[in-house]
Amino acid sequence: MLRYTIVPVPAAHLWRICLSFYRKDNKPLQIKLPNWVPGSYLIRDFSRHIISIDALSDGRPAVLEQISKNEWTAECRGKEWQIHYTVYAFDLSVRGSFLSTERGFFDGACLLLNIVGLENQPHQIAFEGLPEGWQIATSMPGAGKHIFQTASYAALIDHPFELGTFETLHFEAGSIPHRIVLSGRYRDFDRPRLLEDIQRICTAQQNMFPSPAPFQEYLFLLHVGDDIYGGLEHISSTALLAGRNSLPARNMIEPNDAYIQLLGLFSHEYFHAWNVKSIKPAAFLPYRLDSESYTEQLWAFEGITSYYDDLFLVRSGVIAPEAYLKLLAQTITRVQQGKGRLKQTLAQSSFTAWNKFYKPNENSPNAIVSYYQKGALAALCLDLQIRSKSAGKHSLDTVMQTLYRNWCENGKGIKERQWQVYCQEITGLDLSSFFQTALYSTDNLPLQNSLETAGVKLQWQAAPCNGGRTDGTETTLPAGDLGARFKQNAHSITLTHVFNGGSAEQAALCPKDTIIAVNGFACTAFEQQWPQFEIGETLHIHYFRHGVLHETDLTVQAAEADTAVLEITDRYLLKQWLGV
Repeated sequence: MLRYTIVPVPAAHLWRICLSFYRKDNKPLQIKLPNWVPGSYLIRDFSRHIISIDALSDGRPAVLEQISKNEWTAECRGKEWQIHYTVYAFDLSVRGSFLSTERGFFDGACLLLNIVGLENQPHQIAFEGLPEGWQIATSMPGAGKHIFQTASYAALIDHPFELGTFETLHFEAGSIPHRIVLSGRYRDFDRPRLLEDIQRICTAQQNMFPSPAPFQEYLFLLHVGDDIYGGLEHISSTALLAGRNSLPARNMIEPNDAYIQLLGLFSHEYFHAWNVKSIKPAAFLPYRLDSESYTEQLWAFEGITSYYDDLFLVRSGVIAPEAYLKLLAQTITRVQQGKGRLKQTLAQSSFTAWNKFYKPNENSPNAIVSYYQKGALAALCLDLQIRSKSAGKHSLDTVMQTLYRNWCENGKGIKERQWQVYCQEITGLDLSSFFQTALYSTDNLPLQNSLETAGVKLQWQAAPCNGGRTDGTETTLPAGDLGARFKQNAHSITLTHVFNGGSAEQAALCPKDTIIAVNGFACTAFEQQWPQFEIGETLHIHYFRHGVLHETDLTVQAAEADTAVLEITDRYLLKQWLGV
């Protein structure tokens, strides 16, 4: 048994931890902390937050030698060991560790040391010295007051913890108990509506997959605040961050955009219990958390999940088909407006997530494509093509159901490029041409033809001038295109991204340039100023770059027709596809 005794020091944002264990062999002790957390594909170097670490062996000090950024070793001098270490915790995210006088949170991968060779022994966590009134929420099985236990280290880091004062909401889906633990400060909201909507989403997802579900209970840890958003999946729980205004107001009739986004976040992370926590790439069996685990298949595990997250909102009836098509139009628009789709394939996007997708910079829209967003569109096209070519006999549901059934039977991961083989074997269809286009080329996805089979017409229009943000639904007249994203300041704008071939790039403007005047007038409300300029008009620009004033001429180019507009042409076909 390995036991982690955790004592919080909230005011200093510190966890004080004592890891105690017994070793029978005389091999050198090897201690590691993961460099990344499953589900978030970036080396995060969690060990940089360890402030101090020392060891006792049979009650006597033992020398720990650090041999890499996340690894220590010691000569084996005894049987009873204690590792004392202190970790700084002020990362307000779903994949890190946070501690203040208001709350505590951690994902085990960033906090709990691994003793090499003892990974398959039982692991136990015990909390001591909690502030008065603090509660503990986790999906890890309890073993006493403030004590929790799992069968292995892999299981240990698959149950995040929320500590503090919080509200707990309960519901059942598929006869399985579910909890929503809500932390942070928030206004009163419509609790029955939230519970009913999440219950419907969870039930719909469970009904899609064969029994049994991969969990016996499920926990949503939702922390709300200002300007925060994110989620990280675990086998029987998920950690979520969202804006407090995303909770449904009591007087809300139709769900607003913020609430729909929150429902989509719940849906996305819940679906991961089947797709990536169960069905997973062979590259993740087992997880090797010291270094990157490369796979071309993130499109299938994040992209397909991103397709289903919104789809289950409409399948479960929490949003209308028209609202779903609005979400879909937004996704199509985001992918179409990124020049990176012309340079990077989906397979490449998946493989290079570690150093490209998770390390974006000002040129990312020109260089990369999202395996979440384009992956979702590839999944949509695949679903509709399977439905059309099999005359409704099969769908992407069929594939996912079979893959989950196979996982339950053999627990094997999917090898590289094998997902496509399984898909064709399951459906009996030749989809090789589609996979070649969708995954290994930068050609456009067959969105228009695919959507036509579902009674939806896709059209393109020029976006309005709004710094690159569009809702993808309203018809507008052709407009000039700045060819850049920007941040509005009091009397100026600062460019954040400059797109290849656009007006701003042609004028030699760069990201971080601060434009102070156009044709002699201050950029006080640029979104209102820009539409006054005509296509082909030449503007005189004054701007600061690195504190030096510059001038340039910018010729207004026409905006590309890259905003998606979706129109229902056959409601019967649409309902067949959406399952409503």
